[in-house]
Formats: sequence, structure tokens, C-alpha cells
Amino acid sequence: MAVFQIKDAYAVMNALARQATAQADLSVVDHTSFIDAGTKTLATGTENVLGSIYRTIAEVVMQSRKYTGKFGLINASENQFNTRKAKVSFYAADNEASGAFNTDLNTNIADGQDDGDGAGSMWEIKLPKVVERFFLSEAVWDKHYTTPLAQLQSAFNNEATFIAFMNGCMTEIENDIESTLESRNRALVTDRIAGVYLQATSATPTLGGECVVDLIKYFNDETGKSYTRDEVLREHLTEFMEFFTSKIKIDSDRLEERTALYHNPLTITEGGVDYNVLRFTPKAKQKLMLFSEFIAKAKTRVMPEIFNPEYLSLENYEGVTYWQSSVPGKRMSIDCKPALPDGATTAEVALDYVVGILFDTDAIQSINQFTGAYVTPVNARHLYTNTWMHYKFGAIQDYTENSIIYILGEGGATETFEGDGSEVDFVLEGEVREILKVTVGGVEVADTDYSYDADTKTITFDTAPANDAEIVVWYK
Repeated sequence: MAVFQIKDAYAVMNALARQATAQADLSVVDHTSFIDAGTKTLATGTENVLGSIYRTIAEVVMQSRKYTGKFGLINASENQFNTRKAKVSFYAADNEASGAFNTDLNTNIADGQDDGDGAGSMWEIKLPKVVERFFLSEAVWDKHYTTPLAQLQSAFNNEATFIAFMNGCMTEIENDIESTLESRNRALVTDRIAGVYLQATSATPTLGGECVVDLIKYFNDETGKSYTRDEVLREHLTEFMEFFTSKIKIDSDRLEERTALYHNPLTITEGGVDYNVLRFTPKAKQKLMLFSEFIAKAKTRVMPEIFNPEYLSLENYEGVTYWQSSVPGKRMSIDCKPALPDGATTAEVALDYVVGILFDTDAIQSINQFTGAYVTPVNARHLYTNTWMHYKFGAIQDYTENSIIYILGEGGATETFEGDGSEVDFVLEGEVREILKVTVGGVEVADTDYSYDADTKTITFDTAPANDAEIVVWYK
């Protein structure tokens, strides 16, 4: 938190006096000029003085430094943010065979065509295909502070009381604003994680499966094992963390490739040809958030390898102490219904073990902008006044930009089925010791909504899963 020192008194009074009196020629350089500027400032009236104080704090101090609270990694500058209100993206088109040769695709010469004849000629029209999307949401919010009149008047007696008063204002403002912004950014990142998971695992996905990395499944696939999550974390942590580190490196490299992966490519089909919006994310534009308590267990052994200029720099990384709830046992989990783009149907997403998210700078952004400070008249009986500070919070959630989430699944063995809207019984093939979890369309099913017969190894749902819904059963 910024704290004013006595040496700052003159600079702060300069800014405040010019704000309150609109006199650009004021120059506070010593005690005498300080008192003179203070007298002129107070003479402009209580309401104007308080309004000027809070505007000075908001515009000169608060806006001049980067917000450093948790989830500050998604904060954008005004220039970054204001240019992202609407985005026009271009669909990629395949290259075309040359018309200069007599081939099966281009028979210009054989057919006697010239440049003015139909398809295949140099005059064929092929305008670029574009799509426009809006990702910005904005909300205004207010904060108000009560100031006793006697406190305000004594603040201008000398440099020490003035700095004490300004520090009191700063403490209250910064603590409140940082708490508000942290909670809003936390909600924005949590919403993104849930949104990626839901869109990648739904019956009709708009994001590819590569956007969700189940690290336990990845570890089992790579080692040819079928460990449960508890077995991996209890007995194979060091080996697992090495695999995790390598996976982040691999994904970081792949995000640099210009592809239709790791984001919603907004696919359209025309004339039997698919067109996609392609994206790539250079290393400098990649950001990484990881659950810090989990990473700390093996950080000194393998994690430092990630943070170097070749991969990710430390300024692009943030450790998160909890995603949604600070309640013990819930710090690594999320449970929310994400806001999806273009009116897509949402649903509750519950994930018990979220490790982190790797994302493009443009995928998630937020900004908090001060819009003004307004002061009430002095309460004549109680001699106080209220100052209302107004802010505008803006958020961008852009699923056409790259992002990958990392979770810890149940592990063990899995079997996958497909619903048809009427079938309720599904028979497992493996050796089943215990059912760990069942999902339908990417959403976990409560164990009260199905039964399991160990003799026949049959899962029976109370209600038939929808047609084409993916059914996944995890078991030991």
C-alpha cells in the first residue's frame, strides 16, 4: 500500500491545491507556501475540498500504479482494454492450386478459358470472411466515506497533520478498493475455468478437449498406469510433478502455433469447406496462474524450470492461494454456473482439484476506472459530510483467445458410453473395486441419481441420459 511521507507533503499539496482552486501557478515548496496553499484550498468550500482530495488520490495516486492484489495478472491498462470492446476476426482460407498449369483442378488451357471466364480465372472474387464479436461487460459501483468537519480543518494546520489525514484516506480507500477488485477478478478467473471445462466437455462442445488437461489421466496415460488421484499424490508426487512441468512446457510451445486449437475457432462451413478463426500466443503474451499451496510442495525440485525467458517469465505468473472459497478443504475447488458467450446454455460446474490456467493476455482482462468524486453538503447538526466515489469496472471474457485449464481428476480406470435418450443401464467391462465418479455431458451426477450392481457391473440411472450425451465412469 502507498504511504505518504512528510517529504511528499509539498508534492501532494501542489496536486490538491491545483485540483481544488484551478490555479496552475501555485507552487508549494516550504512551510509558508504550504500554509498559504492550504488556506486557499479550504476557502473553496468543504464540498470542493473533499471532492478534490478524493479525486487527487484516485487520479494521481491510485491510477499511477499497478494494482497488486491477488488475481492482478488479468488487469489491463486503459489502452489495452479500450481497444478490445469489439473484435473483428478473419477466417483462415486454404491456399489454392495455381491456374498457370494444365491440371485436373485447373483446365484453363484445355477448356480454352481466358481471364474473364468463370471459376478458376484470375478475376474470381474471393472476399475475406470475417466475424465480429463483443466481449465487454461493464458495471458501475460506488464507495462512500464520512469525514468530520473538524478533522478536515485541522488537516491543513501543518505538514504532519496533513500527511496523517491523507494517509488515513489512503488506507481506507486502498483496502476497500483492493478487496473489491480482488473479488471481482477472482470471480472472472473462476468463471473462465468453469466455462472452459463446460464448453470442452458438453455434448456439443465449442472448445476442443485439448483445452482441459486432466493431469492424473495424463500421468497415467504417459506411464501406462491407472493410479487414482490419491495414489499419485501420496506415492508418486515427485515423478508426477516432473510430468506436470513438462506438460506446461509442451502446452506453452503449442500455444505459439497458429491453429484452431485451444480456443473457440467460430467454425463456419460454406460450399462444403470449413473455415476457422486461427490464433497463436507468443510466450510474452502467455500468462499462468497456479494453485500455490499445491505447487509449493515440489517447487524447489522441478517447478523453477518453467520460469525462464524461454518459457514464462515471473511477471507473467501468479500463485493463487484459493480459487473461490478460503474455507479449508475448498481452496482448490470451484463450484459455479459460468456465463457463456452468445447465449449458450450453461450449467453448474463443480471441480474439486483445480491446479491452474494458462491463457492468452487477451483472453481475460479487467480494468477499474475512476469516474468521479461527489460530496454531500455539511450536516449542520453533526458537522460531517459524505464523499461518494464512483467507479466503472470492465471485464472481457474472450473464448476466441487461447486458454488451457489444468485439473486433477479422480484417476483410476474410466469407461465411456453414449446416451440415446432411453437407455438407463450401462455395463462396465473392467475389474471394479469402487465407483469414484460418474459424469453425463461433463457434469457430475449425484450418487443418489444412479445405482451400481457389483454382481453384474451395471450402472443404472434413475433418468435416461440424453441422446448423444457422453457418459464417463471413473472407478478403482
